[in-house]
Amino acid sequence: MTDGLMNSATPTLANQGGPGPSATPAAAPAAPTAAKPAAPEAPRGTYEQRRHAQEQAAASDAPPPSADQQPPPAAQGEKVKIGKYEVSEAELASMMDRQAQDDLKKATLPAAPEAYEAKLPADLKLPGDQTYTFDQNDPSIAAARNWAHAKGLSQDEFSQVLGIYASHVAQQNAVLAARAAEEVAKAGVNAPQRVDAVSKWIRGEMGDADAKPVLATIVTDAHLRFYEKMMNKISSQGAASFSQSHRAAPDTNPIPGYENMSFEQKRFAQEQNAARRNSR
Repeated sequence: MTDGLMNSATPTLANQGGPGPSATPAAAPAAPTAAKPAAPEAPRGTYEQRRHAQEQAAASDAPPPSADQQPPPAAQGEKVKIGKYEVSEAELASMMDRQAQDDLKKATLPAAPEAYEAKLPADLKLPGDQTYTFDQNDPSIAAARNWAHAKGLSQDEFSQVLGIYASHVAQQNAVLAARAAEEVAKAGVNAPQRVDAVSKWIRGEMGDADAKPVLATIVTDAHLRFYEKMMNKISSQGAASFSQSHRAAPDTNPIPGYENMSFEQKRFAQEQNAARRNSR
């Protein structure tokens, strides 16, 4: 009892405020932190309900979709199972529409390759307003008909294919016609008469049968001048002399009325003129 009183009442240096070591202050208590709210407890119930709640919580925490992220495809409606396939009403309608179009096309196809008509589309315009017709007995037309039937082409589609070919041929003919017109212009206004004279001379030398392929080569002014030169050399039996520039010497005795003579008359006059020169 006495010890207790003495312990409580006896002054000490610590409680008298006298000199002595100061007491170490206690550390300040840490500031309380905000408690993180606990995740909502998943509702108790069936497994499907808990799974739905978890998916909703995950969706709320997911970041927003980026600008380049494509949105999910629109729902096509409820699908029904047919055998091992599942299709929606829209998909089934699209398939039925395509099937109807295929059936209609097959019903309008020519029954056999021979039923295809080798004719051009009615609205086709060929270059230069040309016309083009197909030889119905051409083996190429028969091959085209067989191909069209095997590929299931309609008559209109077959005509469009023939139109592409006809346009190609007409374009080539137009280019050749323009080139021929240019060469005729080079030959001058008397080009038809010159060609006629050369043609008669070639046929007279070779005969009509052999002359035909040769005449087909006269398509330019250069060809025409070449054959005229050969005609003059042969008709004069090579009597004309040439200068160093390879040009024929001028004829000092021109044949009167030569331009108005027929081919036979020109040739006879040339032979007579050559004979006179040789006799000198």
